[in-house]
Order: sequence, then C-alpha cells, then structure tokens
Amino acid sequence: AKFVVIAHDVDPIELVVWLPALCRKKQVPYAIVKGKARLGQVVGKKTAAVVAFTTVNKEDQAEFGKLVEVVKTNYLDRYDELRRKWGGGNVGIKSRAKMLKREKAIAAEDISKV
Repeated sequence: AKFVVIAHDVDPIELVVWLPALCRKKQVPYAIVKGKARLGQVVGKKTAAVVAFTTVNKEDQAEFGKLVEVVKTNYLDRYDELRRKWGGGNVGIKSRAKMLKREKAIAAEDISKV
C-alpha cells in the first residue's frame, strides 16, 4: 500500500489496533481519521474501518503526493515527540527518603570494603 487511512471509531478496536505498528514497520504512511462513515463515503459504502491506497491515477499523483507529505511531516515524523510519556521522575517525600537511605547504605558498604 502507498497510504493507509484508519477510522478512529472501529468496534471492536482489535480489528485495527495493530495497523499503525505494521505501517511503521513497513514504512507506509498512515493517518487516523474521525469516523468510519467518512471512510465509507470515500469507497461508496455505509462505513469502512480502513482504506488502503495501492495505486493512484497519474492525474491525481501530485495531489496524492502532497497529502502523503503533509501526513508525514505533521504526524509520522513527529511520532516520538507526540507519543505519550509516563512519569516525570518526580517522586514523593517518602520515596525520596527511601532512595537517600539506600544511597547512604551503598556508600557505607563501599567505604567498609576499602
């Protein structure tokens, strides 16, 4: 495929949850759009979970290239930047006290070994 479009409201989600990882692995640009009804309009059906573009007409090649380039620059190239990060390294008072106590114990062991 040259470009994959995935609907965000697919039920059950297991049908499409693996597609972004596969697209990244195969280096195929993909986009997640709002509503499977919108994708259905593209293919002439009521709904569609995924649309994969495999061939593009020569007269539409320039517009398709622009679309793929916009998706790549605004989303795919910034994947690591946009990915959710958990935790910030901020710990509470009790955890800090535990870590300090542990560091002191390790330092004391190092001194007693020498």
